[in-house]
Amino acid sequence: MVVTGALAAVNLAGPRSRELLQTLTDADVGSAALPYMTARTALVAGVRCTILRIGFVGELGFEIHFPSDYGEFLWETLTSAGRPYGIREFGVEAQRVLRLEKQHVIVAQDTDALTTPFGAGLGALVRLEKPDFIGRDALIAAGRRSGDELLVGFELAGAAVPGEGAAVVERGRPIGRVTSARWSGWLGKVIGLAWVPAGGNRDGQTFEIRLDGGTATARVVTRPFYDPDGARLRS
Repeated sequence: MVVTGALAAVNLAGPRSRELLQTLTDADVGSAALPYMTARTALVAGVRCTILRIGFVGELGFEIHFPSDYGEFLWETLTSAGRPYGIREFGVEAQRVLRLEKQHVIVAQDTDALTTPFGAGLGALVRLEKPDFIGRDALIAAGRRSGDELLVGFELAGAAVPGEGAAVVERGRPIGRVTSARWSGWLGKVIGLAWVPAGGNRDGQTFEIRLDGGTATARVVTRPFYDPDGARLRS
């Protein structure tokens, strides 16, 4: 049965999100009872919800799923209860900057039909020791190949932001592309993700991006720009 249309969801995130959520539920949402990457069912403001302890935006966060008929009620309840905590709404554009600060990939924007988990830096998610699954043989073959492109984080000096799809070039010849780039107000610099040739993914390496009719020098950053050790994310 397809139930997606019957459900709504709210992402409650930030360093005080747990304090706020705890005021609206009798369930224990502490770090021991509901650690990072776990879920539980509980009443929130009297509504039965599925609470996911995740952190796509890079902070302590809870994704709350519930029957869509309660969408307006829960939104207003959360915003009202959150005023003493300084709650503020944020939209998709802010979310895209926040996820980029963590180097979180958006499938179909930072990847395409030819992308493999290994090139995208997601090889740790592949379990080739399983006896069989759809795509296993193709992934084994992809893992053996060399010379493929790799997805890397980068930062740029200055305030000019390259467009998504901007070419990574070497001696004027395109060798890769930018998939995401934004100005980060928190970090005070331009950050992004780009596909570069294998071997160009070492921390501190530089490459050129076409920008404003010329080129700009980008520096590879291999760890998340924000909270690189994930202490806030997993708090």
